[in-house]
Amino acid sequence: MGFKGGSVICGAIMPDGVSPFLKAYITSGTNMVVGYIGEGSVAMLESLWSSPFENNSVGSMAGVSTLSNATQAASTTTSKAKINSMLVWEGQKPPEFNLSLHFMAKVDAQIEVNSAIMALQQMASPDLKNFLPGGRRPKPVVLDIGRRQKIMHAVIQSVQYELDAPRTITGMYAHNTVNLHISGMTAYNESEIPLMYI
Repeated sequence: MGFKGGSVICGAIMPDGVSPFLKAYITSGTNMVVGYIGEGSVAMLESLWSSPFENNSVGSMAGVSTLSNATQAASTTTSKAKINSMLVWEGQKPPEFNLSLHFMAKVDAQIEVNSAIMALQQMASPDLKNFLPGGRRPKPVVLDIGRRQKIMHAVIQSVQYELDAPRTITGMYAHNTVNLHISGMTAYNESEIPLMYI
């Protein structure tokens, strides 16, 4: 069951009594994968700061450095100042999510586990031509975490799943844990952060 020939909705979609607040929904076009949010799933927002002045000092000018170092070594004074520790903002990274999603077969292992893994791999993959340029990069996805947080333009950076997970008598995975690294496509401004929350 792949994307060719129609919509795919798979994963934790059978009646299970589990709150939608405990599930993640990953959508690409009309295709959706639903998984149980597992332990260790985290979100991260990272700013890029550097300390460009840490190696500078009054004595770091040409011809004065050696004298300054010798003076500092022989006394308790330093040519450093507090401003040497100042951080400078270099930029913002898009929000990142490391999700541990659980899939388990309650009714149909193909739909609830195997197709979910395959669909996530498809969402993370391009559609390239064999010899010519002009193919398609991986499409952005919509990441919905517990029906309370939504990233409209995200990219799946990695998909990792268990090869040694238990299987059914037909060879399908009975359950599996998929680790996803997903990030937004751009950084968010301060005023845009509330838009992630529903």
